[in-house]
Amino acid sequence: MTNWLLVYEQKRGFVMVLQNQMVLQNRKTLQNQMALQQNNLSLFQQDKTREWDKTRIPLDALKGIAILGIVLYHAFPNYVPGGFLGVPLFFVLSGYLMFTSTLQKWRNGSFHICAYYQNRIQKIMFPCFVMVMCVCAYMTIRNSPQMIGIRQQVASIFLGYNNWWQIAQNASYFEKHTVSSPFTHLWYLSVEMQFYLIWPLLFWGYCKLSIRNAKRNKQRRGIACWLFGVLALLSVYKMLHKYIPGEDPSRVYYGTDTMAFNIFLGILLGVMRQKYSFCRVTFSTFWRRICVVLSTCTILILFHFVYGTDSLLYQGGMFVISVWYMLLINFIENHKKAVTNSFCANCLAVVGKYSFYLYLWHYPILVLL
Repeated sequence: MTNWLLVYEQKRGFVMVLQNQMVLQNRKTLQNQMALQQNNLSLFQQDKTREWDKTRIPLDALKGIAILGIVLYHAFPNYVPGGFLGVPLFFVLSGYLMFTSTLQKWRNGSFHICAYYQNRIQKIMFPCFVMVMCVCAYMTIRNSPQMIGIRQQVASIFLGYNNWWQIAQNASYFEKHTVSSPFTHLWYLSVEMQFYLIWPLLFWGYCKLSIRNAKRNKQRRGIACWLFGVLALLSVYKMLHKYIPGEDPSRVYYGTDTMAFNIFLGILLGVMRQKYSFCRVTFSTFWRRICVVLSTCTILILFHFVYGTDSLLYQGGMFVISVWYMLLINFIENHKKAVTNSFCANCLAVVGKYSFYLYLWHYPILVLL
C-alpha cells in the first residue's frame, strides 16, 4: 500500500511539472506573438509616416518654387524682378496648411491652444533667434554700419511687429541703393506671427459654425466660406485704398492689413475643400499635362516680367495672382500621385522641405558677404 502511494505521488508530481512547463511555454508563445504584433504595428506606423511624407511632396515642391523665386530676386533683382511673388505663394500655402493641420488635430482631439503656441515658438522663434544672434555677433566683430538702431529692430523681430517697425522707419523693400538691413526679410515672419496669434480664435469660430452642429453642417460651412471670403476682400480693399500710384509701395507690401487676403484665401481653400465636391475634380492625363505646362510658363512669366513697383500689381493684380495660387494648390492636392512621381517635383520638394531655413539665412548672407 505504501509503495503504491509513493508511485502515485511521483506520477502526480511528474504531471504537475509537465503542466507547469506547458503553461510557461504558452506564456512565452503569447509574449512572442505580442512582441511580433508590436513590431508589425511599428513597421506599419513607419510605413504610414513614409506615406505621409510622400503626400507632402507636392506642397513642398510649391514651397521650393516660392523660395527659389525669393532667393533669386534678392540675389539677381535685375534678372528675376518678380521673384518676390514667392511671398504671396508662401502666405496662401501657410493659410491652407494652417487650416488643414488644425482641423485634423481638432478631429483627433489633440488640438490644444497652449501646445499650438508652443509649437509655433519652437518652429519659428528658436531658429530665428539663432540666426539673429549669429548675424549680430558677426556685425559686431566687423563693426558694420547696420548695427545702428539694432536694438529696436531686434525687439521688433522677437515681439512680432517688425513689418510695422519697417513701415514706421519708411524702409523700402524695393529700393536697392540704400544700405539694407540683414533683417529686412523678417517682415514676413512678423505677419505670420500676428496671424498665428489670432488663428485659434478664428478657428474656434469656424468650429462653432460648422463642426458642433451636424444637422446644419453644410450650411454653416457655407457661411464660413462667405466670412473668410469677405475678410479677404476687405484686405484687398485696404490695399486699393492705401496704395498711392507713383509712390513706393512698401507700405502696402509690408502691411498685415493689406497682405492678409493671401492667408485668408488659403484658409478659404481649405474650407471649400471640406464643403464642395467640385474642388476635388481630377483631370485626365492629357489635360493634367497641359495644366502643368501652363502653370510652369505662368510662374516663369511672373518671375521674369513683373516688377515690385508696378501699379497694376497693387490695384488688383496681386489678388488675381493669389487666386491663381489658390487654384494651383487645389489642382496639386487633387493630383498628388502624379506630382509625387515627377522627378522635378521631388527635386523641388527637397528645397521646399528646408525653405524656412533658406529664407532665414539667405538674405543676411547676401547683404553682409
